[in-house]
Amino acid sequence: MEFKITQDTNKINELKAQLYSKLTAPIDAMWELLYIASTKNYLIYSQEKNIGYCSIDNNHSLLQLFILDGFKAKMKTVVESLIEQKLIVSASLSSNEPIAFNTCLSLSKSIKPNTFCFEHTNSEVDVNSSLNLQLVSETDIPEIKSFLKEQIGMDDTFGYTENLVSRKEIYFIKEDNKIIATSECRWSDTQAEIADLGIIVNKNMQGKGIATQVLKLQANRVIQANRKPICSTTIDNIGSQKAIERAGFYCSNIIFDIQF
Repeated sequence: MEFKITQDTNKINELKAQLYSKLTAPIDAMWELLYIASTKNYLIYSQEKNIGYCSIDNNHSLLQLFILDGFKAKMKTVVESLIEQKLIVSASLSSNEPIAFNTCLSLSKSIKPNTFCFEHTNSEVDVNSSLNLQLVSETDIPEIKSFLKEQIGMDDTFGYTENLVSRKEIYFIKEDNKIIATSECRWSDTQAEIADLGIIVNKNMQGKGIATQVLKLQANRVIQANRKPICSTTIDNIGSQKAIERAGFYCSNIIFDIQF
């Protein structure tokens, strides 16, 4: 088995589209846009024939793996070869792609859950809230960046907020001239039927049901636009999990960290 690093984004995107069409649940936007997007892509060859691709991060962790129909029986050989050639020592994969996931699971020395991924029931939910959820404008960007750094330690020096503002995908709520929450509603470019939701509530305002109400507002917005809302949270964030479930979401897949 041969693995050739590639910069051919057209080829990778072509294969990626085939992978996405076979997923049992949508791919999480955070993993897609922040983690997988920064990996190195390899085309996989067997007897000089391209049979798929894989994406590996700087820590030698496998984040995406796809084998073309007709070559699925080679999946275990592919993963074993990646390990033997020291291209990977671990994987972070979702259960929404069972063939690659189950193969890595069968070769694992240890495994632990990392992220719960949720889909919505896709029925509009009742919202009893007076919260004023507003789109963030360009003039609000410095305040949003300060909020992100203060609340979650995110130092946005790479244009993350600017991109969301330009795409009209980030909202906020203010009370007494202070931000009490921000919320993302990202319209997926790779999954035309999906929108990915996120919520950050000011630490001083948590436990008041704000996250649930905002997620309900955003979920209804997405459903009315004929898309399906999804979201995710880490396994240790119990409060976030409860808010997500109260807003009408259910866990449809889990991203696991796998050690070989």
